[in-house]
Amino acid sequence: MASSVSKTTFRRLIRELLPTGPPTIGRTAHRLGIPVRTLQRRLHNAGLSYSELLDEVRYEAACRLLDDRRASVGDVSAALGFSDPSNFSRAFLRWSGISPREYRHRRPRRRPKPRGRLPKHGGVK
Repeated sequence: MASSVSKTTFRRLIRELLPTGPPTIGRTAHRLGIPVRTLQRRLHNAGLSYSELLDEVRYEAACRLLDDRRASVGDVSAALGFSDPSNFSRAFLRWSGISPREYRHRRPRRRPKPRGRLPKHGGVK
């Protein structure tokens, strides 16, 4: 991979890793064939944060998965690489200002916009 990175490339890679387990920075670096520190440096040089990219991708995927009422909140949580549904619920509340259940209950025509810039998630996996 070239020394420059694009937000679109990393978002796509994170989306690809979601179904195979938690998309950690280590797994992402391994997939790219580079050391974690090199990936961190490239993201920093591009003005990107792995945590922010991960949150953005997870939020978009969560909204899409929650729109399918056949999937339980636990199923959505697992699909996004969270260790348990309560961690996912807290993250979704932080991203959108509403709980996953409230999101489903409201069935918005348009998904709620993230509240400001999605924050880094402290320890949520």
